[in-house]
Amino acid sequence: GLFDIKLPDTDGVQLLERLREHQPTAEVIMLTGYASVDTAIRSMKLGAYDYLTKPVKLSELHTVILKAYEKKQLKEKTIVLEEQLQRVEVHDTFIGESKEINVVKKAIAVVGNSNVPVLILGETGTGKELVARAIHALSSRAANPFVIINASNLQESILESELFGYKKGAFTGAQADKVGLLQIANTGTFFVDEVADMGTPIQSKLLRVLETGAFRKLGDTKEVTVDVRFIFATNKSIEEEMRANRFRKDLFYRLNTFVIQVPPLRDRKDDIPVLTEYFLEKHARKGIRKVVSKRTMNLLMDYHWPGNVRELANVIERAVLISADRDEIVHDDLPQTVFTPSFGEAERKHVLTSDTLRLDSMEKEHIEKVLEIAGGNKSKAARLLGISRKKLYQKIDSH
Repeated sequence: GLFDIKLPDTDGVQLLERLREHQPTAEVIMLTGYASVDTAIRSMKLGAYDYLTKPVKLSELHTVILKAYEKKQLKEKTIVLEEQLQRVEVHDTFIGESKEINVVKKAIAVVGNSNVPVLILGETGTGKELVARAIHALSSRAANPFVIINASNLQESILESELFGYKKGAFTGAQADKVGLLQIANTGTFFVDEVADMGTPIQSKLLRVLETGAFRKLGDTKEVTVDVRFIFATNKSIEEEMRANRFRKDLFYRLNTFVIQVPPLRDRKDDIPVLTEYFLEKHARKGIRKVVSKRTMNLLMDYHWPGNVRELANVIERAVLISADRDEIVHDDLPQTVFTPSFGEAERKHVLTSDTLRLDSMEKEHIEKVLEIAGGNKSKAARLLGISRKKLYQKIDSH
């Protein structure tokens, strides 16, 4: 901004002070025909970029404006990077050698270096986020942000403000401007996990971003434009959600450009030894080196893994802890759920028609066992299950 100290209806320094409250990243150059040391000092203390005395050469003013603009851009970039760093986590690699996983790897290779939206389908714990990260790593955006939001973890109002950001004063408690995740993801990849849990109003806003790259922060009149590649994931049947009018058909047709189905662990059992070795190696790098006995591996291979790869990781972590000073993990180090025998084809058909061994019954039993392991601590149980605390409470209520 370019302010004159003497204005018809106000004072330029007072205007600068008010602007600082509402737009902290703005840069202001003060102009005056009446040089005053006190006014200059006051302006600089309030954060003015420079203070020039009229008459000013246009070439000099042009140079100062360009430098002020560069400083403003640097401020905004710093804010975005700080918010992004708060979300940096260490994640596992997407691994496996089974034919089922090789199909997924080929799909990743095909779609990686493009900008088309991707929809990843699969049960909880199958590694949908790892697929998204692998796609990002193969893209031309690999050096740029990879930003995640899980739609099932947040209330609708919080989800909206996290996605789009807001202006100071947009609602009670909005004491400063907030940069939304979509803006943080600019030039990079934005991964929306559990997209089917989003309410339809936010789905509508997200569809507009997909189509135009533009959105408005809450409480703002200006539009923000971003260049983002979208990846979505869900463990639900979107077709069922659309039939129940919980998912917009126009959004589905837009994000259904390229679909990757991640198989459950029970359908890729050849990967269990590879994954087990990988999780053991992670502990070995911390100085805790273990091996798995043959009987233990047979139990791992026979188990049906309702929690998929995430459950396997938690079982191995628990076994490493329980085995204590022993170098070998034995069958007694496994949770009781893993001793459930494998189902043959005849038994599988029986399960589908039985009221005693339905999937929800197995899930209920599994949650009870994990709560027992966690000593009744629901936060710890949610971490072991690889779900949010809110999701755990929902499952407890439903069972």
